[in-house]
Amino acid sequence: MSPASNPPTTHPVSAQASALLAQGDERWAQRRPVWRERELALAWPQDLLDVFSRRMESHGMAIHQAQMLCDRRYALQQLRLAHNTADDTLRWMATQLFRHFESRQSGVASVH
Repeated sequence: MSPASNPPTTHPVSAQASALLAQGDERWAQRRPVWRERELALAWPQDLLDVFSRRMESHGMAIHQAQMLCDRRYALQQLRLAHNTADDTLRWMATQLFRHFESRQSGVASVH
């Protein structure tokens, strides 16, 4: 038999090495991030969201409405971007959407 035809040998893992590997797996599982910001961002007033989306697009900042509905972090980031523009109407829309978001999060009914 030639050496190339010999099956590769496996090296047994010691009990100590197995324990260290298992501890590493447990530590990794405990440190995994929890994606709470991906919880539903709650429903937006659809008419305002449509106008907001078109206005953002007119400034070269297209938004994904589906992501606005399902990703809080994304939604708040888009509202922040809109609020930082020089467009008074877009800033007003961002403020209205944020107030809606804030009231839904707190459970207090919106007054606007």
